[in-house]
Amino acid sequence: MEMFEKVNIADCLVIIGLVTALILAIFYALNELAMSIASGLLGYIGGTVKSATTRKDDLK
Repeated sequence: MEMFEKVNIADCLVIIGLVTALILAIFYALNELAMSIASGLLGYIGGTVKSATTRKDDLK
């Protein structure tokens, strides 16, 4: 029984990049950009988690 799944490097790089851009946008008071990045980040994470669970169910 596996407790941890394999880490997808591409997804991690995208998430790290978006979080970095979000922090910089907040730091430089670019509110509209920060809001857009935050919504994109949440959408990307939601889509990644949803597709990962779908693929896991397909394998069983």
